[in-house]
Amino acid sequence: MFQSSDISYYIISLGCSKNLVDSEKINGAMLSSGFRAAGDPESADIIIVNTCGFIEDAKKESIDVILEAIHERDRVPKRQDRVRMQGNYHHPFRRRVVVAGCLSQRYYDAVREEIPEIDLLYGIPDGDFITALSEAFTIELTKRGNAIREPLDKSAYSYIKISEGCSNNCSYCAIPLIRGPRVSFSVESIVRDSLRAVEQGSVELIFVAQDTASYSFDGFRLPHLIDRVSSIDGVRWIRLLYFHPDRIDDDIIDLVRDNDKIVKYVDLPFQHVTERILRSMGRDGNAGKYADLIERWRSSVPGIRIRSTFMVGYPGETEREFDELIAFLTTVRLDRVGCFTYSKEDGTRAALLGDDVPVEVKDERYGILMETQREISEERLGALIGTELEVLIEEQVGPESWLGRTEYDAPEVDGIFYLTAENVSIRSIIRARVTDATEYDLIGVLI
Repeated sequence: MFQSSDISYYIISLGCSKNLVDSEKINGAMLSSGFRAAGDPESADIIIVNTCGFIEDAKKESIDVILEAIHERDRVPKRQDRVRMQGNYHHPFRRRVVVAGCLSQRYYDAVREEIPEIDLLYGIPDGDFITALSEAFTIELTKRGNAIREPLDKSAYSYIKISEGCSNNCSYCAIPLIRGPRVSFSVESIVRDSLRAVEQGSVELIFVAQDTASYSFDGFRLPHLIDRVSSIDGVRWIRLLYFHPDRIDDDIIDLVRDNDKIVKYVDLPFQHVTERILRSMGRDGNAGKYADLIERWRSSVPGIRIRSTFMVGYPGETEREFDELIAFLTTVRLDRVGCFTYSKEDGTRAALLGDDVPVEVKDERYGILMETQREISEERLGALIGTELEVLIEEQVGPESWLGRTEYDAPEVDGIFYLTAENVSIRSIIRARVTDATEYDLIGVLI
């Protein structure tokens, strides 16, 4: 039997920030069970791929990464040294590939059949993951400590997941099929997770869920939760992501306005604006309602920046409906926008509608939407030249060159602030003057 202390592992986390939280929980569980973290997949005895299965592109990426991990496993020759265990010499541990997460949860049988080279296939990682891994590979755990979530990379921010699953049941979305209905986590567990993140050096906490506006646990809603967390010493910024636009009420808007630690930035994934398509999606909005909601935010929260996501090519989307979407963007002039093309997801209601918008039309509409938003973003960022902003410093790239983010930019999806300064500290929040702007990024100097 092998000892966990003799075995290293490397985690590849794919997909969204909520999946990253799951990967960090795996990381904590592996460390608390005696395994050793490797610096790269080439030196790892076990490569763990935590997959995404949200849309077609994500599924393809997951499959490609799995195949690359298998190639890496088979490419490196077996180590010739022998491992001494329990007073005897045994053959070294054979390298393994473990696949878990959304893709394997939803398509377990298909993945097992199509990629039999996977050594251990698991669904959504849970409290039994380590047991399944150790039993599958005949590993004796040398430690059995309390599993505490451990970040994969030390950074200035940490994602805090406040619920699992989703109960909105949008017609195109497979998340409820993969993760089940929404289950909010307890206030105390979220506070503990937040405290741990701050102890590890995070100054920004980013609260994520499929819909943070729907958080509810034992009668407590999001304002109570965030009030508790904002009292933690060391928390500088709190970011709230993914408010379903149909679930926002005055309490949510007042929370963002009145809590000084909450950055003035919201992500409202509208998906579309024409009433027919939104009703088919299972949403209540339309262009007028969403324009009014944007105005409510802007009038109630001075300086608020708004990001949204839109889908093009939904079944039956006409040229006229797409034009209405472009007209909406041109009128409301959002700060940040993401876009993706519709992909048919098995088991969803939208899958029954067919997929009648040709791929080339979807791609063309995607390009038009993103070019429209590029011009809007360039204009809105250009208006910031000469202003002063707070910037979270994240990396030094030269003697007097630093990379950071303003409170108006979420990590990984929004822009970067290029700062010129002689000496600042990583993870510090400084004030800078904007001297120039590109389509998506800002440039400035330390004040």
